[in-house]
Amino acid sequence: MMHPDLDRIIRLQHLEDAAEQARRTLADEPLRQQEFADTLATAQRTLDDRRARLAENVAARRDIEKELAMQQGRFSKFKGQLMEVKTNREYQAMQKEIDVAQHEVQKQEDQLLERMLEFDEISRLVRDAEQVFATDRAAVDGQRKALEGQLAEALARLAKAAADRAALVPQIGAPVMATFERVLKFRKISAVVAIRDGRCGSCQVRLRPQTINELRKNEIIFQCESCQRILYYEAGAAPVAAERPIAIDPHHD
Repeated sequence: MMHPDLDRIIRLQHLEDAAEQARRTLADEPLRQQEFADTLATAQRTLDDRRARLAENVAARRDIEKELAMQQGRFSKFKGQLMEVKTNREYQAMQKEIDVAQHEVQKQEDQLLERMLEFDEISRLVRDAEQVFATDRAAVDGQRKALEGQLAEALARLAKAAADRAALVPQIGAPVMATFERVLKFRKISAVVAIRDGRCGSCQVRLRPQTINELRKNEIIFQCESCQRILYYEAGAAPVAAERPIAIDPHHD
């Protein structure tokens, strides 16, 4: 039959584990919130950058359209003046102005076409970025809602663990409770661990088979000689074979 205090401190350790897990969930909230904010900030930056490129394209198109209108005006003016020249020299000079104006018109038209094609591409990128931002925002909203539930659950678990601990501690013998608290304070996480594969479940030091067999009934309070944690034998664990003496051949030199 299991030692009553051993059974109680095993249950107490489970309460400590549940409380620690709840505390970690609560402590991780700022990091999780920062991750949510970073996700949205990244999507927003991409969207803002693409919208800025689109606005720059629109502004550049307006400038080109103004320059094109001016060059088209010059071209029309020079063509009109061509009919008024009286000398061959004036004609050649006017024709040169027309050629220059025509070249500038073609140049501005090419630039305008390039900007129009760029506008279509950037507009597509903006729509993609808007979709990504909307998707990320919906995902983050869902994750934040889930986190709120996790935090509420963690607070409830923490309160229950505290209440259960307060009810359980008075039932534990003072010496055993003092040992538990001393080890827990020193080791920070666990004061009671199960034996695993013939080893302390925490520090992994190998136990003597005789010791393991003594602990199988869980009738004593036993501390690991290495880490001082209280050990117990978990039901269903495979038995550990006793060490066999080495046979010596009397005929071997």
